[in-house]
Amino acid sequence: MKVSAATSVAALAVTVSATEGRQCCAAFATGAALRDKVYLPGSDVYDAQLKSYYSANAAQHAWCMVLPESTADVQTIARTISQHSCPFGVRSGGHSTWKGSNGVKYGVTIDFSYMNATTFDEKTGLAATQPGARWGSVYEALNPYNVTVVGARTSVVGVGGFTTGAGYSFHSNGHGFSCDNVANWEIVLANGTVVNANAHENADLWKAQKGGSGNLGFVTRIDQIAIPGTQLWGGFTQYDLKDRDTVFNAYMNFVDNTEDGSPDQNIVALFWDNKDGFAIRSILTNANGEANRTAFKEYLSIPNIGSTLSSGPEKDIIPQFTGPTPLGQYANWFTATAKHSFKSLVAIDELHHALIPKLQAAAPNATFSTLIELQPLTPAMVKHAAKLGGNVLGLEEVVADGPKLNWLFSITVDTEENQKAMLPIAQQFMHTVNKKQRGMGTWVPWIYLNYAWRDEEPFPHYGADNTALLAAVSAKYDPQSVFQKLRKTGFKLNGHH
Repeated sequence: MKVSAATSVAALAVTVSATEGRQCCAAFATGAALRDKVYLPGSDVYDAQLKSYYSANAAQHAWCMVLPESTADVQTIARTISQHSCPFGVRSGGHSTWKGSNGVKYGVTIDFSYMNATTFDEKTGLAATQPGARWGSVYEALNPYNVTVVGARTSVVGVGGFTTGAGYSFHSNGHGFSCDNVANWEIVLANGTVVNANAHENADLWKAQKGGSGNLGFVTRIDQIAIPGTQLWGGFTQYDLKDRDTVFNAYMNFVDNTEDGSPDQNIVALFWDNKDGFAIRSILTNANGEANRTAFKEYLSIPNIGSTLSSGPEKDIIPQFTGPTPLGQYANWFTATAKHSFKSLVAIDELHHALIPKLQAAAPNATFSTLIELQPLTPAMVKHAAKLGGNVLGLEEVVADGPKLNWLFSITVDTEENQKAMLPIAQQFMHTVNKKQRGMGTWVPWIYLNYAWRDEEPFPHYGADNTALLAAVSAKYDPQSVFQKLRKTGFKLNGHH
């Protein structure tokens, strides 16, 4: 009896959901503005968009997809959502990995892929980009003007999610995060009103959106301060595993000695895959295109087994960091923060080496890879925000006593079945590393939203003043809490998905 009752309830829920889905999708398609921009399951556009997600986990089969082509379209979308109480998800580039990050199953996915233009105003020095653009296209568009912006370090990441979530860049030491360099946001509010948020107009919304992600409205245009020059020097350098400590020391010393505003940056990356096993690489960059600067002397003195370091326009150098990105695989990202210390680095590396045999045992036939990216959060990066109107990331307190280590753990698996076997082990790895860091007194309670897994809530770590500002701005500009209640994707201010 229990089984049949449960089955009946489940069947009823599906029926209700299907009915609600038809009504919401019909509501979008009724008006002339969106009639040709609503795509149902089975249509070519719908299927193509599903296949274009970076991670198969995120590619959710929505009731329908709506692909706006203008700010006016987004105003109509917002009014329709509010009037019909339609649950929805938001996608810009589709690079977040977890189920529910940028697509919705029981709802409508608002997909900004067709709003992807970048323009540059030589008088104001501002680059205006729509949220659905990928960063590779932004660098291409700005190159003829000999300018760039504080954008992503890979070509395929979308502008909207990256910038509203903070945006760590090859320019962050010299200019701060991507969000810090936003002079103006064009935002469509839940009631369909379009507003500009900048230092002179809706300044509270301007600041709150710098790290506020998708919580406050639909961002439809991002006006960023352009940086003169397009040259970038950078690349991967791979080392023998026996030189790990030497590489870690080079990382420590580089971070300790980096000058404020310097164009030089470094990352250390730890890899594993079925083909090549473990690997350790540095990613060294100079945002002015200057090769082999003195700051990199220690790194450059370490014998390497391969390097791609070269100079060129950012549009040409950035794609190598993207690498081959086969779509349709099951990618998962996690993140944490620790004190800037040699023992923090060693703990992560040693536990990574212990992790791989456990993953292999859980799914012996799986093809998978892991990546750990180790990067600094420094006072020099963070202090730019104050000069540019502030943000809500709460990093001032985090780096008050010196640099910190932010790290990404990524695992990419070939099939959903193999992922199911391996994911609990990957999650346990994060708990184990954080527990080890706590035991050593090196754990730091801050989460980088753009790297976070669905249960790693970033907003509680942003500090009481910032969470209060976000709550106040949400209440002011979205009084019906549409982006808290009806939006089903991404991280919510209250911590519930």
